[in-house]
Amino acid sequence: MSPRCMNEQDMRSTRVPVALDAALCTDCRKCLDACPTDVFQINVQSQRVEALYARDCHVCFLCVADCPVGAIKVDWDAPNPRHRSVYDVLDMELVPFDARAHADEA
Repeated sequence: MSPRCMNEQDMRSTRVPVALDAALCTDCRKCLDACPTDVFQINVQSQRVEALYARDCHVCFLCVADCPVGAIKVDWDAPNPRHRSVYDVLDMELVPFDARAHADEA
């Protein structure tokens, strides 16, 4: 496969949900600040942190890094019809597009 840029469809297909272990979670809410896509929210009924928008996860691992008790994991085995492993993405030989390098072709 020839090298190409990662487009929005590729981004969506590589996303996997995060899993929050409620038994370990101390509700410190650091994940709320860490997550750039607002995967984590406060459940109105339980008043506990939950991964309510797990499918929006970009797998940046910021929440995993900030969780002081290790309650957040990326669920690589989650049933997701769009899921592809990170190894599949690496096999696609994705490279960043440098418009300056192709300026003469235009």
